[in-house]
Amino acid sequence: MLHDLFSPFMLTSYLASALVGTACGFLSVYVILKRLVFLAVALAQLVSAAVALAFFLHLNPTVAALGGVVLGALLFSWPALGSVLPRENAIGTSYALASAAGVLLIAKNAQGEEHLLNLLYGSVLTVPPGELWVMGGVVILAGAVYLRYAKEFLFTSFDPEMARTLGVRTRLWEAVLYVSLGLVIALAIHLGGIMLVFALLVMPGYAVLLARSRLRPAFWGAVVLALLAAVAGPALSLIWDVPTSAVSIGLLGLFVIGGAGIGHWRGALERGR
Repeated sequence: MLHDLFSPFMLTSYLASALVGTACGFLSVYVILKRLVFLAVALAQLVSAAVALAFFLHLNPTVAALGGVVLGALLFSWPALGSVLPRENAIGTSYALASAAGVLLIAKNAQGEEHLLNLLYGSVLTVPPGELWVMGGVVILAGAVYLRYAKEFLFTSFDPEMARTLGVRTRLWEAVLYVSLGLVIALAIHLGGIMLVFALLVMPGYAVLLARSRLRPAFWGAVVLALLAAVAGPALSLIWDVPTSAVSIGLLGLFVIGGAGIGHWRGALERGR
């Protein structure tokens, strides 16, 4: 069993999990603080609908997923979208339509159930090397952009009025945030599945913010928690013979509980001073 844990097959799955965990963990702080949880769900559903359409038309599913999610991200970040009614209405409508379209397309596909299971649970244990290179390139590129323009992203996300006063192009950086979130979702879903990717986009950031972490350390803390859960998932699933995504999500749940406990303890200390 110990030898199996370090086989080339498992090392590849650890690398894939680490890439997904790094990208999703970092973005999870933005997702929580900007209240983009519903947006993340809608983008994930757009990816599943685009992939279902690709299988139905015998197209490349990765290209279809990238195209669908980028168009969705640009649409959701369009300033005029929220000029009449709140942006959430358009996001909710898109989610419902994408869900229905995905179900109908999968139902008309002879291999629909298999494709649906792949979307839900991913294939982190059978990742082709080419997809690792693509995901690695996206992680490096997105990381470089976020680190280089950290001030612009933070101002745009958490104090847009001040950002505009300082001359920051808030609409541009918000569009970049949405598109990068969409790209990560599109690529990560094929590796980890919708369930795991959504959990990694929400729960690490939720855990560190519940623990009352300061903003900048929160990003690194969320990455560490996401990495731990994502990489431990394949190893524990091999040992226990259970689904990988379920193990990783369970670990993330424990981190959230731990974060809530630390936050409560810190709050009690502050009240006692």
